[in-house]
Amino acid sequence: MDLHPLNLAHQQHRRAEAHLINNRYDEAMQCHHNAAELLLDAMKSTTSSVALESITLQHSYHLKQKDLIKSKKEQYERVKKAMDHIKGLSKDPNYNILSNDSSKVQVAIYRTINEADSLLYQLKNPNSEQGHLKDAIAKVDVVDGKKIEKGKETVIEELQILNQNLHSLVEQLVLQAEVLKDENMTLKERVSYLEKERVKYLNLPTQSDLLQRNFSNISGNEGLTNEFIQKMPIAKEPQHRPVVQPHFDLSALKDL
Repeated sequence: MDLHPLNLAHQQHRRAEAHLINNRYDEAMQCHHNAAELLLDAMKSTTSSVALESITLQHSYHLKQKDLIKSKKEQYERVKKAMDHIKGLSKDPNYNILSNDSSKVQVAIYRTINEADSLLYQLKNPNSEQGHLKDAIAKVDVVDGKKIEKGKETVIEELQILNQNLHSLVEQLVLQAEVLKDENMTLKERVSYLEKERVKYLNLPTQSDLLQRNFSNISGNEGLTNEFIQKMPIAKEPQHRPVVQPHFDLSALKDL
């Protein structure tokens, strides 16, 4: 039963996940390809419509995973190239960190790490050509109100641990930043493409068409307004009627 194509396909799936965790993208894609081929063989060994539908969905899943991993591989290579470029700039003494380059923060971090590595090397090798430090290097800590001096070896050990942690954290930070930058650019391109397709599908006017149409409407309305004003009849002033003043008979008031 373990040699059934369906079981072998599941094994290939688990291997693909293990390869993907370790950034072995080519091996992961090959495993998904093998799983898809095994599922095609599994389809031939069953007549159940339910089983065929399930196997077909799994086959489609592995093909999609293969394409997705290919995209992740390309993204990983771009990010790794960017990180190598930043590390190279950090070792360049002529690079100006105060410039407006978007990579200046990452370069400054890596340059600081390089300097810390150099100091650690000098601590471990006081007689080397890079420099000479005094043997009595001490760092003071306060424990229970008492000052405790740390020896040279203790300081070196702690610095090495901190430096290793810093290396790991910085690489993760830079990697995440580059991935987000790459995903942001991809999403912008996708949104732009979908917007163009939506306009084309719904037969909607583009922004330039709307501006041109509004300009034409404004120009046309101005012409119609002028023409309408010119054709309007001029109203004549109304003729004034003579004012009729009232007549009062006051003769009856004389006898009072």
